[in-house]
Amino acid sequence: MRNCILLFVIFVLITSTKAWAQYEVMFSNNYPPYHYSNEKDELVGFNVDIINAIKNLYNTPIEVNGGRWKKINEALESGKIQAIGGTHYYDNQDNDYIYTRSTINTSHCFLYNKKYYNRFTIELLRSIKQPIVALWENDVLVHYVLSVNPSARFIFVSSYKELLNTLDREDVTCVIAQRIGSMYYAKKLGKSYVRASDHRILERNMGFKVSKDSPELAEILNNGLEVILSNGEYQHIYDKWIKQYNRTESDWHDYLKYILLAGFLVLTSLSLLLIINRILQVKVKKRTEDLQQQLELNSRIMIELEEQKFRAEESDKMKSAFLANMSHEIRTPMNGILGFAELLKLKDYKHEEQLQFVNIILQSGERILSTINNIIDVSKLESGAEKKQISQVNIKKIMNELQSFFTPEATSKSLQLIFNEDTTSSTCNFYTDEYKLNSILTNLIKNALKFTVKGSVQVNYSINNTHAEFSVVDTGIGIAKNKQAAIFNQFVQADSSHARGYEGSGLGLSISKGYVQLLDGDIYLKSEPGKGTTFSFRIPNNLMESNHTSGNGFEPLEIKPILSKYKILIAEDDPISFNILKQVLNDVAESILHAKNGKEAVELIKNNPDTEIILMDIKMPELDGFKATELIREFNKTVFIIAQTAYAQDNYIEEVRVAGCNAYISKPISQQKLFEIISTYKKQEILIAQE
Repeated sequence: MRNCILLFVIFVLITSTKAWAQYEVMFSNNYPPYHYSNEKDELVGFNVDIINAIKNLYNTPIEVNGGRWKKINEALESGKIQAIGGTHYYDNQDNDYIYTRSTINTSHCFLYNKKYYNRFTIELLRSIKQPIVALWENDVLVHYVLSVNPSARFIFVSSYKELLNTLDREDVTCVIAQRIGSMYYAKKLGKSYVRASDHRILERNMGFKVSKDSPELAEILNNGLEVILSNGEYQHIYDKWIKQYNRTESDWHDYLKYILLAGFLVLTSLSLLLIINRILQVKVKKRTEDLQQQLELNSRIMIELEEQKFRAEESDKMKSAFLANMSHEIRTPMNGILGFAELLKLKDYKHEEQLQFVNIILQSGERILSTINNIIDVSKLESGAEKKQISQVNIKKIMNELQSFFTPEATSKSLQLIFNEDTTSSTCNFYTDEYKLNSILTNLIKNALKFTVKGSVQVNYSINNTHAEFSVVDTGIGIAKNKQAAIFNQFVQADSSHARGYEGSGLGLSISKGYVQLLDGDIYLKSEPGKGTTFSFRIPNNLMESNHTSGNGFEPLEIKPILSKYKILIAEDDPISFNILKQVLNDVAESILHAKNGKEAVELIKNNPDTEIILMDIKMPELDGFKATELIREFNKTVFIIAQTAYAQDNYIEEVRVAGCNAYISKPISQQKLFEIISTYKKQEILIAQE
């Protein structure tokens, strides 16, 4: 009896609530994310939140229910309810009902599988022979597709799940469906590879369809929509239900490469600053220790203490000048990189302008890389890590290559670039470190061209059985006598007022002097302001120290064109580096596998024994590139392994060879040099490719 009374009370409450509601609005319960029943059988969605916001705004007694589409249309026609929410309509509505302003615009679009197409456009659909298109049976959409491509064939489906599953088939070109609903189901089904094109089809309004007997309800809905649009509530509801399913391709596709490039260069700049800071810490620490020793050992020699104090002050000035110069050398190219990357992001430029901007970005990146290399060279010289690699060199060939390299720069400045060889001396085979000799000459010639406004730069050289002599003579601005003693010091440029007009780190002469001394040679300077400068150096013929190999202990390879495509494994834990390599290798790869650590690389080669080329990063988690290469060589002797790393020390190069790699390339990786190495695939020697 008690249960019967309780049921009666509940029935009375429900009946009274229903009777109290002034209006009833119904929605379809199967149209996510606009309006649908969730797992708890609650009516939720974009349009449901819209009407609830209007109810709360006016405190209007509106009852909201859901049901099948046929049922709610019959209810409106019979007058049982006053409105239907989420109704599609065009501008030419019928006159039997009142249609509110649109809550949202909907459209259909092309959906495609990202695994098969990088991007899908109507032009692509037009160009494909007999494309297969999946869709619900709809005469309007069928006629539309046939108007684009009369050879199109169709697959008709009856559900979103069936529709999206067709995209897993390689023979299906695309599907056409409602944009927001399709992306909702794609996320629900875990199909993250489904993409929606920007092209919109069958655009329609969605709003409320109100009975003509309830014009006041239509007015409430229209006014309420106006208010929530202005107070931000509409945007909050849109962001909650629709925004995540309405992203366009251009949100990331067009700008990803520029974002990655800018991010990489920013990280590189931060690394550069850390290296600079470390160098300065070492110098400050060393100087402080020297001063402490002088104070402890000889407090009586006040003059020497004053000298040390003066040197410390000069060191601070030099460091400040160096930091200012390094800041300029980083910020100036970074300005070009970030500035033009932002321009490319914000505006759609012509193809020629885009190429010009990208070239400027690349040139700026190369300038930063040159600065990094100079700092690393100084660090290696200062720490004693730099070693000489003596081999037989062809000095005449080196000079010819330098002449070819610097002639365009000299011509652009209307300067004469002259190379003179003294052929009177008898010569035999000459042995020295080819890389360091090339670096010394490059720095001196570059320095001469930079500080010469008019006139000429002359390079003289002579070779005999015991030594080689070189001189670089320019007609440039010259160096004051009181500056000449410090010109080879680190962190110093001859004249900061002059240097402000020229780019460069100011480390080139310091590196040149270090390399000359490492080769047991001597370097000299003769200069007069306003008339020019002569740098001369002399290095011995190191015949007795020769190991009769090329500069890095490896024979250079003959470069052949790449005539086929290869099965390639990229072992790289850094996603940015992997994406760059993947894009670089697309044209020469039949397939590309990705290993995020050395352990994965070994397992992938075991499972894919037909892999032809491996790009092996040396520094990886779990198992480094050296150990991974050794394990692979235990069961696969033929796969061509290219070591790739940000390190370029000689001991790394030797470990590369011992581990079993066939080739070596240093980061940042040049596409041309990588292709040169791949072109030597069938050979088993080592090729060194460094910036």
